[in-house]
Amino acid sequence: MDPLAALSGAGSPGQQESAIAELSARGTLDDDATRTLRRVMVAPGFSLAVRQGAFDLLVKDDRDGLRTTLETNIVRMESFEFRRWLLEQIAAREMKDFTTVAVNSWAGPVPVWGPDERKRPEFLALAGLYGEDRVADALFAVMNDASPVTKAALRARTWELLMRIGERDRLKALVTDAAIRPDDAMLRDIKQLLAELGILPETREELLWLAKLRQSASPAFWKLAGDALREVPEEDKRRFELRGIPVAIAAHRYAPELLKLGRQQLYDQLLASLKARDAFKHSPNFEGWDTGSRRTENLAMQRDEVRWIDLLAASMAVRMIDDSAVRARLFDIADRDQQDRRTEYGGVVRISDTGAWEVVEVRPRTTGSDLRFEAPQELFDQGYTALFHFHMHAQEFENGSYAGPHMGDFAYAGATRANCLVFTFVRRDRMNADFYRHGPVVIDLGTVARP
Repeated sequence: MDPLAALSGAGSPGQQESAIAELSARGTLDDDATRTLRRVMVAPGFSLAVRQGAFDLLVKDDRDGLRTTLETNIVRMESFEFRRWLLEQIAAREMKDFTTVAVNSWAGPVPVWGPDERKRPEFLALAGLYGEDRVADALFAVMNDASPVTKAALRARTWELLMRIGERDRLKALVTDAAIRPDDAMLRDIKQLLAELGILPETREELLWLAKLRQSASPAFWKLAGDALREVPEEDKRRFELRGIPVAIAAHRYAPELLKLGRQQLYDQLLASLKARDAFKHSPNFEGWDTGSRRTENLAMQRDEVRWIDLLAASMAVRMIDDSAVRARLFDIADRDQQDRRTEYGGVVRISDTGAWEVVEVRPRTTGSDLRFEAPQELFDQGYTALFHFHMHAQEFENGSYAGPHMGDFAYAGATRANCLVFTFVRRDRMNADFYRHGPVVIDLGTVARP
């Protein structure tokens, strides 16, 4: 069998291994062979031995093409065994020109590798290349050397990794003290945010959020943000997230007394309120799902996990759903959702210039499933300055087993870093409300009665 045909999916594993051996015996690879071998590296259905053989050939004859292929695809590789082997080879063969491959791999979550960043194979690969105490230096070099224009995504990933390994103070010093290139929009935006509001973004999602705000938010928005954050207790402004800005602005307009409360005061006040609101009685059924940990929506069981901004956001949400006009709007959307079998309904919640609540419905990007809300770009554009993203679980009026965010909702919150609400029918005249954000953290806000 022709070796390229065998490696294009037609051959058995044994034939594919023989094909690798034949290509190795030929010497220099032609363009057709290198293209086929690059596909072997990333496509499903190939054995570890075949992939390893392809790697060995490409390192020798197509090193630049191999690096580009891995930079683009390593984070999506389904074989974690091969991915780990690749990273080990990068270190063992002293392939410093493949540093960005390790960075791109490290940026993606791999639950099976555990939460300890310094035990990830990417950290170990970089430690092998540069020394364990020089991994941060290597990451700073990647971020500083990459083009702010053509490599913006790589720089954002590297910024997040530096945050994850505890280099916050060094990053802060970088944007505070160093001269910033005129074309470096990312560092320029961060420097301005830090100077004006004292916030240092931590994640790629927050960097995207910041870029969008700088492009679209009005000077009035930034002035309101500064006024609001000046009222926040200093200890609660540490590690402040961008998702907190619109919440703080809304509180400054609608409930300024909340901004002056410390974390414990907000916690005690919210817990007392929720106990009187029929909270913690409805939660989703995760039977058949491997959630990785025990889920709870009970605020009392999350004392250490919730942050000041979570408590403020949940407190604002409680005030919002106590407004009869808001409840009428929510039930109108939920009733129409219950009749529509093509999609879930959703949108954003914001405070108007006059201080009134606005529940803005946004039509989904696509329809086809009554169990999904496909968020369109319009929702993201509006969501950067909104308090909450929201959607409905309204498939049935007796929908209590879906009361709260489910796995897709957790993924959405993790990807957007937004403050989110989900409303679920538990009876025709009552919906359960839940606040949730990345982590995931979920706070059951109790039930909302039809006005």
